[in-house]
Amino acid sequence: MKIGIFTKSIHVEKLVNYLNQFTDIDYVISTDKRELYNWYDYDIGISYAFGAMIDLERVPCKTFFNYHPAPLPEYKGGDVYACAVKDKVTAWSVSLHVMTMELDTGKLIKRIDFPLAGIPLSTNEIGCISHYYLFQLFKRTIENLENI
Repeated sequence: MKIGIFTKSIHVEKLVNYLNQFTDIDYVISTDKRELYNWYDYDIGISYAFGAMIDLERVPCKTFFNYHPAPLPEYKGGDVYACAVKDKVTAWSVSLHVMTMELDTGKLIKRIDFPLAGIPLSTNEIGCISHYYLFQLFKRTIENLENI
């Protein structure tokens, strides 16, 4: 089972460092949207806070998962941190879901809810907190994705 992981360059090192401790996880990782469609086959696709729209009809795998740095279904799309600041949230979540053709609407697999120490004052603040928990969610779920 090969996993194709698509993410931003800022996340590559931590994902690779974590995944390299497992001998049974076969993966490839990319930050290039063009490789979603032109790469060799992978059995499971993962968008880890990738930020680019993915045309599921063009990818070589049947199942694609999204690690989303916000609570679903409440905060869909890419402007979630600005919405959190505007909404003055005092609690937040990160989500893992199966991707569908409609943005951030697929079956929710797991969500980690957590309180915030206070109302986030900037998108940077809520983003940093979200990505800490998103990586925790990744570590808790990556080994079992093929069984979902």
